[in-house]
Amino acid sequence: MTDPTSADPRDGVVFAATGEGFTRLAIEAARSLRATNPGLAVDLFTDGPVDDPVFDRVHQLGRSWFRPKFEALRRSRFQRTICLDADVIIVADLRDVFEVLGRFDLVATHEQRRNTASAMRQLTRPMPAAFPQINGGMIGIRQSPATLAFIDLVERTMVEGNHGRDQYVLRELLFDSDLRIWVLPPEYNLMAVRQVEVQGTKFTAPRVLHLPRLHDHVKGSTKRLESPAAVIGPALWRHIQRMIAADMTLGGTGKRLARPVDRGVFGSLRAISANAALGLSRLLGR
Repeated sequence: MTDPTSADPRDGVVFAATGEGFTRLAIEAARSLRATNPGLAVDLFTDGPVDDPVFDRVHQLGRSWFRPKFEALRRSRFQRTICLDADVIIVADLRDVFEVLGRFDLVATHEQRRNTASAMRQLTRPMPAAFPQINGGMIGIRQSPATLAFIDLVERTMVEGNHGRDQYVLRELLFDSDLRIWVLPPEYNLMAVRQVEVQGTKFTAPRVLHLPRLHDHVKGSTKRLESPAAVIGPALWRHIQRMIAADMTLGGTGKRLARPVDRGVFGSLRAISANAALGLSRLLGR
């Protein structure tokens, strides 16, 4: 944990959560951040009392509603802030995002589930498909009058229009803004986690797993999940760990990795159905 009495650091992460359940999720997410990004400042914005040493500072929200991230971004004490949703597990170093924020005003990843009614929703007019929604699970900003005015505009538009979601609001307002925007690769906010089953040596490893299934554990009746393996399954988690170890962008070895879909008898049979010669060679161990 960083020293909360020292001068505010330039870079830091904020979580924003309302209600006891989501606050518990934010605590677990912050612990995964501490484990993979040691020394990084971490704050929480919430609507209830929290006394957990995983956070450097806890700030009380002025408004208790379903999108507290915008207040957290506005009030962040950091010059360069990454705001993360509570339903995430951070599995690798993401501090290079702050380098990108040295040149851009706002960073985020695209919404990956774009063929849905929610992703098709518009604010006031149709938006081009080539400019899709960003996913709000991970947003970074560089503090400036322009970015703070933009975040304030998004928040006011949502409140005044009584909008139940933020991403279609963000989409149109970003399209009309003059902010310098950078779209991060999907591994910085990976929602389709099972896609790593078809990823091997040539793919970079996830940094952040964004798992809406964790919302089930807000209900209180579901067993607390204390490890990534408990959430996504041990086999998939082992493969992600191997990807991290081999990822040269994370200082890894570049070691050749077999894709999970290629392993074992079923992987060989799948390969046979697509390419008989390749499949037989795998089945025979050649």
